Amino acid sequence: MIPTYSFTAEEIKFLLSQRTIAEKRLLGNVRKLESFPQEVLLVGAYYPGIWLEHNQDNEFLTEYNPEAAWASQELFINKQREDGLLPFCVWTEDPWRVCTGQIQCVRSFVRCALNIAQQTQRPEYDFWQIYNAGCRYEAWLRTNRNRAGTGLVEMYCEYDTGHDHNPRVTDGDIPCSCPEDDAGNMPNLNCMPILSVDLSAMSYDNRLALAELADALGKSSEASLWRSRAAELKEAIQRLLYDPKDDFYYDRGPQGFRRYRTEHLTRLFLNGVTDQDEFDRLYEKWMDDPNEFRTAYPYPAVSISDKHFNWDFPPNCWGSNSQALTAVRALIWLRRFGREKERRNLLMCHLRSALDNGITFPQEINPFTGIPIGNGRDYTPAIILFLEGLKELKKEKDDRVLQR
Repeated sequence: MIPTYSFTAEEIKFLLSQRTIAEKRLLGNVRKLESFPQEVLLVGAYYPGIWLEHNQDNEFLTEYNPEAAWASQELFINKQREDGLLPFCVWTEDPWRVCTGQIQCVRSFVRCALNIAQQTQRPEYDFWQIYNAGCRYEAWLRTNRNRAGTGLVEMYCEYDTGHDHNPRVTDGDIPCSCPEDDAGNMPNLNCMPILSVDLSAMSYDNRLALAELADALGKSSEASLWRSRAAELKEAIQRLLYDPKDDFYYDRGPQGFRRYRTEHLTRLFLNGVTDQDEFDRLYEKWMDDPNEFRTAYPYPAVSISDKHFNWDFPPNCWGSNSQALTAVRALIWLRRFGREKERRNLLMCHLRSALDNGITFPQEINPFTGIPIGNGRDYTPAIILFLEGLKELKKEKDDRVLQR
């Protein structure tokens, strides 16, 4: 079980008093970009732009600014490359540019956009936009990230999965971005191509979401095709990337499994690849073990028992630190698999860290002490965690009042 942190009445009162400030910080990250007419949600901290890997942040933004949440989807659709590649980032600083040097997307874009379109009650035209963009993106992945012919999505560079400074995606002289800043280019390395757990999981849920869209848009034959493709991909993930000896999913290169125990396992949960029984087994074995991922302030980017864990805790390190982005994604999959108590406890961990160390909304914290790492402030996922935590606090406070 994730550690439980309690708060005094005075601490609860103070935290709840910060709600308006947190909302202002979140909305302060909603801004206009050059060459796009509407406001969109930026990453915050020191990241100058809107990033595809942060798209799930917009699912939470719908409560505060539904127009910007949807506009953030339209921007990526609008900036999609002719061949179908979605940009991983639209940069706001000089030189302003659309960036396509890596994938950097592990939560299904189609699923996010579909959820947001439903939550904000978009017209049918927008569902067609999502469907067409998703079909083109999946076609790009099949053409450009399937050189081994397995049907799985391949990783070509460090930033493909957003696991900066993690040996899982750097060992073997893997470059930061793809050659010539084009995500379709595979480096000429002995370790390539690498069959990716989390990129494949993202594509799996893309296909399921496209099937749902196809049904809603009256394209039943295409819906069947997308479900069939999703099933084929799930079978390949389980056959080629699951190691029954370790009971873990690993990336695979030409030399075999790449045995790094990182939080990429949770991205299977995020995209619904595991069923409930498998989730329960993997969660309890790995995420709920204090010798693996259940630290005082979960979830570290690498299991603490893995020899690759970076005990120096440098800034922007997915080799050790507990990332706010990981925690925001966990809010989605913990709810999906019925772990409401764990979800609540995770939020309390982040509230305790904020209360003890100053409410600055950092990108990452030390998994053992909760102390912020680096100088990033007003990071969008951290603000979302704070606001979601306040909802839980207020609910519990109201329940206690009613019980008197």
